[in-house]
Amino acid sequence: MREYNPDPVAKKVRYTASIIYLLVLAFIVGGSYINQQDSSIENTIEEEEIIYKMDK
Repeated sequence: MREYNPDPVAKKVRYTASIIYLLVLAFIVGGSYINQQDSSIENTIEEEEIIYKMDK
């Protein structure tokens, strides 16, 4: 079992590591979300172009 270290330096290091972890996680999730939105916009544009070309 781990020992709890109430040292202020250890708390600061753990806090900093958690902030960095959250930033990396937000970057990955945000990038995935933006990529998904971009691909759905491209699919919509391609479908509209196909419909427009078929009408001519």
